[in-house]
Amino acid sequence: MRTCITLLLTAFITSGCHTVPFQKTHYMPLKGVDPAQVRAQFIDRLPASFETINSTVFAYRFLKVSCLGPARIDIVNNRFTVIGMNHVGVKLFELNYTNGAIGETYVFPELQKHENFAKGVCEDIARIYLDLVPPETAHIVLKKRKVIFRAHADGGVMEYIFAGPDQYLTEKRFCKDGRKIWSVRYYEYTSDHGKVFPGGVVLRHYGYNYYLVIRLKEILEHE
Repeated sequence: MRTCITLLLTAFITSGCHTVPFQKTHYMPLKGVDPAQVRAQFIDRLPASFETINSTVFAYRFLKVSCLGPARIDIVNNRFTVIGMNHVGVKLFELNYTNGAIGETYVFPELQKHENFAKGVCEDIARIYLDLVPPETAHIVLKKRKVIFRAHADGGVMEYIFAGPDQYLTEKRFCKDGRKIWSVRYYEYTSDHGKVFPGGVVLRHYGYNYYLVIRLKEILEHE
């Protein structure tokens, strides 16, 4: 199954506190919620594949990149291809990812100076768009306004947090040795023919002081 995402990517580095440019999630009290139903409902509303247009901002150390390009993401088969071009159409990168392995890549020579550029971009795209459903064996914690699924992963703990009026995934975060390593927050879900898409996404890597912001512009197609 093949999915294509078109990304409008603008990247810049800044310091200090960043304001989230999306409407805050309304964390309303959850009464009589069934965690299994929350999980099942979300699975049913997720597209198997989709094509969208997004604007994106990311910041990492002193790297500044602006690009526009397509990405093909296959949720079912855990793979994607991402292509980024600058405003005059010069290809900056083309990255391929399948089941955790980075395949054939192209990275613009200037970007090759930044160590692990391809690996970092692939890991972040995977964190955002893949592995969105907690395993059935996950430990469940019911809060007043959240349902949290916790599962062991990569020597740490992955948390999937469901909340809001529709009880969709609002945050996915990875913790290790009692520290939050990275998190992805999902905002402003929109529905198209029964499938849901986050209108905004914010990824933050705490160890590297890195963040990525994606805004959904248009849903082109999905399965």
